[in-house]
Amino acid sequence: MAYIPLFLRASAETPALIVGGGAIAAAKTEALASVGAQVEIVAETVGESVRALCSQHGFKFTEAPYQAEFIKGHAFVVAATDDDDLNGRIAADSRALGVMVNVVDNPPLCDFIFPALVRRGPLQIAVSSSGISPVLARLIKHKIEQAVPSAFENLIHFMDQKKMAMREAFRSIQPRRLFYEQIIRGPIAEEVLEGNAERADALFEAALAEFPKEKQAALYLIGAGPGHPELITLKAIRLLSQADVVLYDRLVSPVILDQYARKDAHKIPVGKTRDHHHKKQEDIGALMERHLRKGDIVVRLKGGDPGVFAHGAEEIEIARRVGCPYQIVPGISAANGCAAYAGVPLTERDGAKGVRLMTLYTKTLHQADFWEGLRFSQNDTLVFYMSTPHYVLLCEKLQGIGFHPDTPVLVVEQGTTPEHRDYVSTLARFDAELGEHAFISPSLMIIGDVVRWHEQNSWKEAPAQASAYFAPLPEREDEHSPKEAQNA
Repeated sequence: MAYIPLFLRASAETPALIVGGGAIAAAKTEALASVGAQVEIVAETVGESVRALCSQHGFKFTEAPYQAEFIKGHAFVVAATDDDDLNGRIAADSRALGVMVNVVDNPPLCDFIFPALVRRGPLQIAVSSSGISPVLARLIKHKIEQAVPSAFENLIHFMDQKKMAMREAFRSIQPRRLFYEQIIRGPIAEEVLEGNAERADALFEAALAEFPKEKQAALYLIGAGPGHPELITLKAIRLLSQADVVLYDRLVSPVILDQYARKDAHKIPVGKTRDHHHKKQEDIGALMERHLRKGDIVVRLKGGDPGVFAHGAEEIEIARRVGCPYQIVPGISAANGCAAYAGVPLTERDGAKGVRLMTLYTKTLHQADFWEGLRFSQNDTLVFYMSTPHYVLLCEKLQGIGFHPDTPVLVVEQGTTPEHRDYVSTLARFDAELGEHAFISPSLMIIGDVVRWHEQNSWKEAPAQASAYFAPLPEREDEHSPKEAQNA
């Protein structure tokens, strides 16, 4: 059962209605009163606890048998009696009158549920398990309470006081938003939290005078890591949250976009797979340049590390041509992530002393110089990206230049994701054992003596059934999406 998180208003004109007068009703009355809601209570008998709360908060109560007429004119209803049949009637009557209802401890009858709530003045943080585990929601609430000190209420009031000054100073949304973030993340907020009002005001006025008032373009090349959404850096999360436009690869976990990109950011898929380029590199460059020239903050979000097979230099050149600042934010590469989840070291004392990261382009498959260059890498770890169609030929070629037939081979499929799966073989046996296997993209091949550590160090369990973690690419669209066409 899905619940949409909303914050409802229960004013004096349309208060909440609680049906019940005992301990359950008292608990809900107190919870609603704590967030400033207006409440009315109806029950045949109103207990002392409820009466005391009504007196304290100025709530109205009525002692009378329940009738459906009581529901009219209320923002929502809470059925808090100890009579299951009566609670069911209240729920049915509420729905018939188009009023949302909560039946305490009976989720199937609820239109909404009460979350665990962290409140810092006007700031409210709601936590819900959709009614499955209130204890879990409460424990998470306690963690948030530790992370968000009570003094945050002062910061909320400070921001409220300065809101009009910021609106007058910033006519564009982007610089206003960035200024807000600077306040919240920086020394102004620290002074507010410590209660140093005069110092906070002085810092605010100085910052407001100095901060750019117009849109400022920037380009951030960000590595999202090899697949698992937690394998992304704190800096990447911070910069991603600033983006007006996010150009993202297929191999970026959707969780990262959902959790860290702004909901109003323009998110454009620009992923590629073999024989299917949803956006060609020149298309990506044109998109990037167009948005930078409009003054947007553009994040180019790439799976793995933006410096490994990722066109980073070409994209930085666009920022240099436009004349805007840029940053490169490294990410955990597929080689590092896949090897770690497979329990394999990429280097080893008295073993592999080097690592080579490569890909097999079609034009290099039969170039003698390429293979000759690998002849002296037999004591290195070789990692091949984007080479799945050529695995069999690769194993044959390496044996042909002197690699021992028993050299171990590891293919990691969808590494670090919940669909992570390892396949181990050797150069000589690979064709017979895995030559016909259709590996799910992305897959990475690791070759070298270090693979022998997999058997004893592997810790990531394979899923029961193989399935794709990353969504397939959409069909190639016109250069301008409808939204872009309107703004072009």
